[in-house]
Amino acid sequence: MGNRIIEFIRTKDFKFIKDVGQGGTGKTVLLKDELIDELFVCKKYSPYDERHKDTYFKNFVDEIKILHKLYHKNVVRVFNYYLYPERKTGYILMEYIEGQNIDEYLQENPHRLNDIFVQTINGFNYLESNGILHRDIRPENILVSDTGFVKIIDFGFGKKINYDDDFDKSITLNWRFTPPKDFKEQIYDFRTEIYFIGRLFEEIIVENKIENFSYSNILKSMTEVEYDERINSFSIIGRNILSNETDSLEFQEEDKIIYQNFANGLISIFSKIEQETDYIKNIDKIVLGLESVYRNSILEDIIQNPNSIASCFVNGNYRYYKKIGILVSTLRDFLKLFNSVSIDKKHIILNNLWQRLDTVQRFIDDDDLPF
Repeated sequence: MGNRIIEFIRTKDFKFIKDVGQGGTGKTVLLKDELIDELFVCKKYSPYDERHKDTYFKNFVDEIKILHKLYHKNVVRVFNYYLYPERKTGYILMEYIEGQNIDEYLQENPHRLNDIFVQTINGFNYLESNGILHRDIRPENILVSDTGFVKIIDFGFGKKINYDDDFDKSITLNWRFTPPKDFKEQIYDFRTEIYFIGRLFEEIIVENKIENFSYSNILKSMTEVEYDERINSFSIIGRNILSNETDSLEFQEEDKIIYQNFANGLISIFSKIEQETDYIKNIDKIVLGLESVYRNSILEDIIQNPNSIASCFVNGNYRYYKKIGILVSTLRDFLKLFNSVSIDKKHIILNNLWQRLDTVQRFIDDDDLPF
């Protein structure tokens, strides 16, 4: 009974509203579920070139598997899918966004440039953290809803980068900006996406003569034509944005002392951090971890296992000192501070802790080499 297939035999009907568009991998329409009075965008997998239909169908299915798990306020949501493998086609039901392309929106709302830039970086940072390259960065694929939320759409289902004779041609057709020097080396990665996002905002600022942009230095580092000179991660851009905003979010002297006591203790735990190790960015996960350490140490004066604190902030390999003495009261005071401040201040505190951790010596872990 446990392996029994549950089959829903009742079909679900949608009302066709209008055509939305036709892309290289399929047609998009607007549908309405009249039972719940909700609109959805539906994309059908149907490549222009029938010769590619079989080849890219697996990619289409793989994209569904990835995107179905994503949930971020700046990334379009995928609600459902319908696959017809025998016909090598399928449908994806997605969130409908009432709004405008990002360039059109900022032309009418130039005063919102800074917020729209930060939201866009947050969305692409989330995609980067999940290993997803967008691969089709254009104003048409970054919408701003009527309520002011950035929504990244259209992930180029079924498209992959092939480094063959048609590589430069396919890029030229899909991108409106001058390609970076990455393409000469047949590189396309997150640093390349950073370049195109930077060029997109650069064009919007110039065309609309916007002067109130707060992140000009960050934008310059995003649009470097030379690959090695360009900022290399949306995560780092996010941290630079937080550093840029710190001046407007003041902390009391008592708060600074509480932070510094904890930060000094945290940094003293680490001997070395492996070069590929990342920092934990999920605030809820960090807080839950620290609260667990505090509960387990509440009858002590000193944290007995300093690694229990280190593991709340670092995800990966590192080496640490086992006999570092961090007061339980230091952890208690930090938790009170961290839980009491706004989300913006939480990000600033984490950004400062990450900058401290950046100073720890790095090492390359070669334990997994075959010989």
